[in-house]
Amino acid sequence: MTTASLSIPFLHIHTMTDHIGMWEHCVFSIPDRIEGYATDDNARALQVVLRLPTIPTLPGARRTREEFVSIYLQFLFSARTPKGFHQDLNHDLTWKDDAATTEGFGRAMSALAEASITAPLDDQKVAAAFVFDQNIPLIPQVKSLRAMGQMLGALSWRLQFEQKSPQLVAPLKMRKQLKGDTAVEVPLDLHAEVQRLADELVKAFEAAADPTWQWFEDFLSYDNARLPMGLLFAHQITGNAKYLEIAQQSLDFLLAQTFDTAKDCFSFPGYRGWFPKGGAKALWGQQPIEAGSTTEVCAQMYSITKQEKYLEFAKKSLAWFSGKNISGINMLNPQSGGVKDGLEEWGINPNEGAESILGYALACSAVQAVEQTNP
Repeated sequence: MTTASLSIPFLHIHTMTDHIGMWEHCVFSIPDRIEGYATDDNARALQVVLRLPTIPTLPGARRTREEFVSIYLQFLFSARTPKGFHQDLNHDLTWKDDAATTEGFGRAMSALAEASITAPLDDQKVAAAFVFDQNIPLIPQVKSLRAMGQMLGALSWRLQFEQKSPQLVAPLKMRKQLKGDTAVEVPLDLHAEVQRLADELVKAFEAAADPTWQWFEDFLSYDNARLPMGLLFAHQITGNAKYLEIAQQSLDFLLAQTFDTAKDCFSFPGYRGWFPKGGAKALWGQQPIEAGSTTEVCAQMYSITKQEKYLEFAKKSLAWFSGKNISGINMLNPQSGGVKDGLEEWGINPNEGAESILGYALACSAVQAVEQTNP
């Protein structure tokens, strides 16, 4: 698999996006509007378009990259509350009362921080930085390990804002003065927050790990790769070798538990039971988000260590989507551009929701990035 053979899909993302944001679910490949929208999906959609140099030309599609960025940013802006971010918007455009600083908070903050340095327009960058900074006082409330992993990525991007966009520092401060309820100066030491969050992940690892179980919790469940990925961001910011050491130990453990050497493919814990310590791994209900985040973390580990095994695992995890899985089923729909929602004992979950296509798109982007950097 080479850069030339990879194509980041966009047709289904376009199909599922209206002027409000990206719909969460589908019935087969048709958006199921009654299910509404999810904040974490719109955060991921924002990151996808930020990482695309251009939006592919599609029949009847007139939106530019800037317009897609604006749609997803507006969604995140509208989701914010004094308690964090609402996670679900109903189809009648009423928010569910679910604002908190859980995993969705981390995803929203991560997307906003990335937009603050990579959005195509300066106005989009400074607006994203402003909303991110509004929520900085809530960061100490983050308790979820996966939200911590997301926040470490978010902080790594936000810490680059002043250096990459010095012309926007003054407008950002003026906007804070105008609002009046946002501290003009960043209210927390962001470098100290990186260390604190990373140390919390280290503490969780040291409490749960033993010689046979090198992990942060007593189970493998959802979006597992987000935990070592968070420590990789922390290592890149601080240079702390311990963060890299535990990221590598935990990633190697995750790969050993999820890669089926006999079948030469990944087999992720399914949501129909997950993988408890000392128990059996559930084979069914495997979800695309696991293949996507595993691809991302392996690509990131390769970019840091230059160990070829991680690039190979990144490619094999990406290949899970196209049929290198325990069922031998291609999860990609060439007609819709969507991705099937999971592997089941009877075959597949035939729906093509937002999380699935976005996980695949981010995984493609990660492999492209390392191949372009290391041709």
